[in-house]
Amino acid sequence: MIHALYTLLLLLLLLVTLPLWIWRYYRTPKYRHTVRQRLGLGLPILPSGPRIWVHAVSVGEVLAAQGLIQQLAARFPDHAILLSTVTKTGQQIAQTVPGVAATFYLPIDLPWIVRRVVRHLRPRCLIVLETELWPMLFHVLAEQQIPVILVNGRLSPRSFRHYCKFLRFMKLFLAPVHLFAMQSAADAQRMQGIGAVPARILVTGNIKYDQAMQPPDPARLAELAQRLPRPEGLIWLAASTHPGEEEIILACFTALQRDFPPLRLILVPRHPERGAEVAALVQRQGCTGVRFSQLTGAWQEAVLLVDQVGWLTRLYGYAHLAFVGGSLVPHGGQNMLEPASWGLPIVFGPHTFNFKDVTRQLLEAEGAVQLQRAEELLPVMRALLADAPRQQRMGAQAKWVIAQNTGALARTMGAIDDLLDKHRP
Repeated sequence: MIHALYTLLLLLLLLVTLPLWIWRYYRTPKYRHTVRQRLGLGLPILPSGPRIWVHAVSVGEVLAAQGLIQQLAARFPDHAILLSTVTKTGQQIAQTVPGVAATFYLPIDLPWIVRRVVRHLRPRCLIVLETELWPMLFHVLAEQQIPVILVNGRLSPRSFRHYCKFLRFMKLFLAPVHLFAMQSAADAQRMQGIGAVPARILVTGNIKYDQAMQPPDPARLAELAQRLPRPEGLIWLAASTHPGEEEIILACFTALQRDFPPLRLILVPRHPERGAEVAALVQRQGCTGVRFSQLTGAWQEAVLLVDQVGWLTRLYGYAHLAFVGGSLVPHGGQNMLEPASWGLPIVFGPHTFNFKDVTRQLLEAEGAVQLQRAEELLPVMRALLADAPRQQRMGAQAKWVIAQNTGALARTMGAIDDLLDKHRP
């Protein structure tokens, strides 16, 4: 009855928002290519044999899943690993992950669509990264006795308060999940508070630390070196920026160049399809710039605008300082672990609620500086650029934080092993 009500509400929501989806379909190409698979059509041809389905919503989760997928492929060599995403950028990264047999978009959470997809995939289990809760998908898998595993789970206080409004439903929606491998004790407590079975909850830590400690593949580093020879000068990398942040960064960069002429900027918007928009900002600021997709030979300009996915992790190796975006605007911050793993001093804004534990540890170790308002960016960057020993200390401390928090991947794989041993086909 509850799942029927959920389906009705979802249908009503889709009906009300239909004009928006039609507008996006015709105006935003990145949505157009996802529609068929979201409806359960045009799914990839799959290899025979058992399969493990991994779901990672977007780029950050896909990157975090790489080490897990590698471990799954080694532990279950006869299983095909299937990887689904929600976003187009996530799908682009997913298609480059070694060990993945097929990628596709997650279906809309309606029963007839989900059942079609599950019949096609016939997975041994579904492993969901972080806290992607899909009631109908979980219900259909439970009907077919296919276990659902949530790994690297997190539940922010804000999400917890939201879910608490639906406690009568949450216990039923969470019942198909056989294992909740949570990032922290606080996440575990909140998950229990919204109805998860306590015996199924385990604190394993954050596998993003483990993934951050894995150096990029040498062949991929060589690919970057061929595409972009190591640049000269002092490099500031502004990563995963959002609308409203690029203007602040470019104004700061222009001011810094007066005091530090060798300084150059690598600017990486969170959504690469904004490349033309951000390129216009660079031009209006009066900076010379080039887009990564149009780069031929050495980078000579002041600003390199990265408008393609898949390069950020490697580009950190060229940088001397990093700013992590999504933090000057109330987005909640982006992944700070990758620049920390490269031993870079890190600067971010006040809005980091998606990475509370990481933020706390980096600040306590003095591996990062947090701004309280955008106006602080210029004086903070100026002070850092003028103090090379401080840069080195901060970078070393940031890397130490990552090293101290590894081990989550091994704990997570142990828990998955135990569960799948109990659910042998």
